[in-house]
Amino acid sequence: MVVTRREFMTGTGAVLATSRTVKGFPFIVQPAALKVGVFISERDAQGVDELLVPYVSQMRIGLELAASEINAMGGIRGRGIELVYRDDGGSPASRGATEALVGQDGCEAIISGFVMASPRIIANHLASLGVRVPVLHGFWSEGSYCGPLAKYFAPTARQIVPLIRSFLGDDFRARPFSISNWTPTGRKVSDYLYGALGGPHTGDALVTTPVLGNHPGEYRGLMRWAHEVESNIIWNADPRPYAVNAVNQAVELGVSERKIFAYLDFSEWQASRLLHGASILTCVPFVANDRDNAVRDFVSRAGRMSGGELVTHVAYTHYNALMALKAAMDRSGEASALGGLAGFDGLTIETATGPLMLNGHGYPSMPMFIAAAEDGGPLTVVRKIDQAISSMVC
Repeated sequence: MVVTRREFMTGTGAVLATSRTVKGFPFIVQPAALKVGVFISERDAQGVDELLVPYVSQMRIGLELAASEINAMGGIRGRGIELVYRDDGGSPASRGATEALVGQDGCEAIISGFVMASPRIIANHLASLGVRVPVLHGFWSEGSYCGPLAKYFAPTARQIVPLIRSFLGDDFRARPFSISNWTPTGRKVSDYLYGALGGPHTGDALVTTPVLGNHPGEYRGLMRWAHEVESNIIWNADPRPYAVNAVNQAVELGVSERKIFAYLDFSEWQASRLLHGASILTCVPFVANDRDNAVRDFVSRAGRMSGGELVTHVAYTHYNALMALKAAMDRSGEASALGGLAGFDGLTIETATGPLMLNGHGYPSMPMFIAAAEDGGPLTVVRKIDQAISSMVC
């Protein structure tokens, strides 16, 4: 059978998928897609909602915007990005799920998802499988794991806390009370906070996560306790979106006056849920309300994505993670897992807020923003730190 050029070009679903030669035509070999695995947290094995919907949607906005822009530029060295999503159930991904991404799905990089411990645990799974692929993390972290595969695109607790304390100034006589969660990584954050907040530490609480029979997002007892011990600054390191309940419940109880509610992470989604009379202070790598032209352009582009009526720093950091993967592979000259790893060391990328530089341990120095919100209004920039130096304990 002889196929004409017109028939070849117009035939529906024409795919050259075998090694046979079509008479008169050489094969046009298209580079295989570069698959990036993405762990998201929706429901656990017991069907319990992990209460992370606003973060999952923001991850998708950032990653899918980056993928669409990379693909419009011709991909990474000719290879288009394809995102492969898997639900980690709100816990660090299992060895089987990790193996499925790199073996069954052929992923050459992994976005590690919400859980702080994920980079370390996924890297350990990959080591046991004898596989080396970049593991990219776009959420804030405790800053205590360093490994050759893990690369971070959001701040650590060790960057955030000193910046907020510096903003408050030496004259602020702190009586801190801290809140983290009961996970092993949450306890590491709690240990760090105990010696990092200044002043006599009045209390330290570890709260539950969404587990069947528990009550995540309930802070009233803690707010009464913090009030009784005369705390004047509540440091909240509970990483889930419902952490906004703490300040709201303090307002409802009438115990919020003359207290600062300092959050290690806080988003525009949470700001929109602040009650009248509730106010917070935080330090984040991106504020959508910033009037800088580059930030406004990013928000406009992200706003055209599905769900983009809200854009937060979670979308921004995940966008940067995928753009950094492209930059690392371009830098090494190889669009592969090993090419990405070779290109990350000492990488600097330009972002909407300024340069982001990865150190030899994979942690970023980058611009940061002291931001505030109150009464359900927007998160607003109070001070920009042009370059927050990476800080971790390895």
